[in-house]
Amino acid sequence: MKLIAIGDIHGRTDWKQIISNIEFDKVIFVGDYFDTHEDISPEQQKSNFEDLVEYKKANMDKVVLLFGNHDYHYLRIINETYSGFQPLHKIDISEMLDKALNDNLMQMCLIHDNYIFTHAGITKTWLKNTGYTGKESLDLFINDLFKYKPLAFRFTSGINNSPYGDDIEQSPIWVRPRSLYADCLDDFIQVVGHTIQKQLISINNKIVLIDTIGTTGQFLCITDGKISVSEPYHKNL
Repeated sequence: MKLIAIGDIHGRTDWKQIISNIEFDKVIFVGDYFDTHEDISPEQQKSNFEDLVEYKKANMDKVVLLFGNHDYHYLRIINETYSGFQPLHKIDISEMLDKALNDNLMQMCLIHDNYIFTHAGITKTWLKNTGYTGKESLDLFINDLFKYKPLAFRFTSGINNSPYGDDIEQSPIWVRPRSLYADCLDDFIQVVGHTIQKQLISINNKIVLIDTIGTTGQFLCITDGKISVSEPYHKNL
């Protein structure tokens, strides 16, 4: 069994090269399909997301689309915005995301063996604050919470009052690596994006940081439970 996990997209089309040049059984995208600091127009971002959705529809069991904070602030129910927000395109993007969610094409969390995938990571404190008791599977709890109580994933200043989300009370689309490491789950290796890395790295075998598509272009491979890293590339595989 071979999984690959691709970091924050932000409108980039590199994922098309990756899936065309490597064999795998499942591919996981960790969210942030919109907003960019690069020369990628809103129309290109929307078109790229449409391509991702069509790819998911054609490969339902092979493709996992997770949710990120730069997707979250376009939801109609969310009355807050973050850096990079594109107000003139909110309606279009909201409709696209709502359709994908209603069609069960997106989720907040995936567990595979002892690996757990979210956009930014899961802390013990956030789980406790949201009422998790351990009586149901963790991924089911988080995905249902997102479906029925999406406001539970909003940004919070937390005890650190950090404007960057560096706090153990932050949700799985916001927490930063330092706080995640300080309060990480005991039984999982967490694979997350959200915080840009110059290269794909692992922290103490508990956290793997994969937001590298915009830097080296690396992505994560997990083959029969063992981690490896793709060779760095820039647009050419």
